[in-house]
Amino acid sequence: MRFWLYANPISSEACLLGDRLSHILAAQLAETPQEADMIVILGGDGTMLRAVRIPGTEGKPFWGINCGHLGYLTDCDKEKAPRVLESILQGAFRLEYRIRIGGTLSDGQPLSALNELLLHRGACVHTLLIQVHVNGNLALRYRGDGLIVCTPSGSTAYNLSAGGPVLLPEMDALVLTPICPQALSAVPLVVSAHDTVRVSWQMNQREGEGMQPDLTADGIEKYLLPGQGALEIGGPVQRVALVRTQDACFYQRLQHRMHWDAEK
Repeated sequence: MRFWLYANPISSEACLLGDRLSHILAAQLAETPQEADMIVILGGDGTMLRAVRIPGTEGKPFWGINCGHLGYLTDCDKEKAPRVLESILQGAFRLEYRIRIGGTLSDGQPLSALNELLLHRGACVHTLLIQVHVNGNLALRYRGDGLIVCTPSGSTAYNLSAGGPVLLPEMDALVLTPICPQALSAVPLVVSAHDTVRVSWQMNQREGEGMQPDLTADGIEKYLLPGQGALEIGGPVQRVALVRTQDACFYQRLQHRMHWDAEK
């Protein structure tokens, strides 16, 4: 088995651990992700989200080592990494498959996200008029600051802060969570990942020049949007494989990563 290491370049802890693991793996290191059998991520959730966008990593399993804050997507903490690596070399791991969102803006721009697509009023002073159709049926219509479309992975991120539900990691589902809606009837919805979702927006005509809404994919790629347009989400379900070596169930991992267990 060959490994390609990707460390958060601004984290000294991640870089030092990367050097240590490089010495352990020695001849098993790959020079490019295309040559690797497994991608090793050293950092936090942001590093993981950037890594899955790197060309050549498609279809590879990702083993995440937490050198950041929450590290919800990672498998183990940095102190345990060398010992856990020995288990992986012996084949003692499983793969947990997470879905990705695939979509297209009305101008043809393709989008992809492991966590979330975030439609927001951005520089607009006023709220957006947002409509959501699921399989051609109107599901939501409201004025508000925006909409979060997230996967189970992203359900514990901004979605959770905005009042959306937490989904089990391997569910084939998406959450549609309105951001600060003016109507109390605009509540979060859970839909199948196999559904076709169309999100349209329209900004207030009184907005001045340069006032535009925006869309962000995983907090990494940002797109300025026209005053009105649409986002289409659908097609074959994309998946990312995360390496898991720990025995803790999802609920235990969630409590640990979110520090909820520290409140006892």
